[in-house]
Amino acid sequence: MSVFKSRSGRIVLGVGVMAVGIGLLARHADAGAWIGRCVAVLREAGPGPFFAAMAVLPVFGFPLSPFTLAAGPVFGPRLGAGAVVTCAIAATVVNVALSYWVAARGLRPLMERLMRWLGHELPRLPSGTAWEAALLMRIVPGTPFFLQSYLLGLARVPFGVYMVVSTLVPAAYIAGTILAGDALMRGDKGALAAAGAVVLLAGAGLHRLRKKLLAARRARLAPEEGAADGERAL
Repeated sequence: MSVFKSRSGRIVLGVGVMAVGIGLLARHADAGAWIGRCVAVLREAGPGPFFAAMAVLPVFGFPLSPFTLAAGPVFGPRLGAGAVVTCAIAATVVNVALSYWVAARGLRPLMERLMRWLGHELPRLPSGTAWEAALLMRIVPGTPFFLQSYLLGLARVPFGVYMVVSTLVPAAYIAGTILAGDALMRGDKGALAAAGAVVLLAGAGLHRLRKKLLAARRARLAPEEGAADGERAL
């Protein structure tokens, strides 16, 4: 097949083979059980190693949610829910900062060389769209959290914008999840209801913001698409 004789074709084929291999390996290894065992070991090690791992491991693709689900029930009775929420958000701040550094300083030069080898340039973020890009990446569901961080770092979203959005968007969910876990362990129905309300309000607010951002983006792109269609017609 001639498509696989080109450089880009060989790269696509190689990435596809790697993705299939990783998928089969994860399925065979029961990734969910492995993640559960890792979190259990860290939980037994105490809050210091637990929150340090929460800051570092998601940089390499480890999911963030097992940490937030385990933190409240395990460490809430020992440290207090407020302290656990503070530690979890601090770990998330460290995590997103590390992820940005890896993407912007480590991966981007490699991606730029790869794209030049393919005869292309790495796309640049249009000026004035940093907040919109960061918010849409963080609040539109589907993309894993660590991959969101890498994509924003590769796009070179300004670090300050990136950190504000990457901290505030997950903070409400993290706080709600930890407070709910702690309340569940203590049997406090009132606190559990309050934590659920925090998560619901955060979800509703982000959903509304997502709709507004997407509508604004469509409105901004509509004239550009119309102009492009007119040029093609000519």
